[in-house]
Amino acid sequence: MTPTTVGHHPLPVPALPGHVPGWTLRPAGSAPAAGATVPFGAAPAGAVRTCTATSGHDNGPVVRVTIHRVLHHPLRGCYPVGAHDLLLELDITEPRNPVTGDGRDTAGLLRSLVAALFAADPSCRRITAAPPVEDTAARERYAAGGFRPVAEADVREGTVVLMVVEPAQVTTIDTALSAMPH
Repeated sequence: MTPTTVGHHPLPVPALPGHVPGWTLRPAGSAPAAGATVPFGAAPAGAVRTCTATSGHDNGPVVRVTIHRVLHHPLRGCYPVGAHDLLLELDITEPRNPVTGDGRDTAGLLRSLVAALFAADPSCRRITAAPPVEDTAARERYAAGGFRPVAEADVREGTVVLMVVEPAQVTTIDTALSAMPH
């Protein structure tokens, strides 16, 4: 048994609360929404959690949120993955308000989800997003939610931008050579 498995099953994705500020989260099946694409294929049981997020105001977006353990996902070969790293995917499944767009709303959802995921799994050192390189709107959405681009990766479906957000205990580690133990 490795630290990434429980028995013979993958380390489960942490549960999310039913509500984050401004959004209600409802568990959904792990199958993709009608008409949605599954860019990386099916994940093993327990290594993915899907929910539907709805905002509390009229004409707000309806967002399908999928969370994967990166170790059990094809992105695991794209960077030095940690056992508790998560991949967060947002898919807006219903039209959003054409006046306000979705940036403000989904940015708050992303920040709340990131905080909830880091709280639910204190061993998680990185939450990753992988929007297609040509999807400027998705990249802007993740950036507004606190993700920063770190690299591009070629996967079977095309090129994606790896974007990450890390907790303070990771980003504040001094990596200067003079700070390393001798």
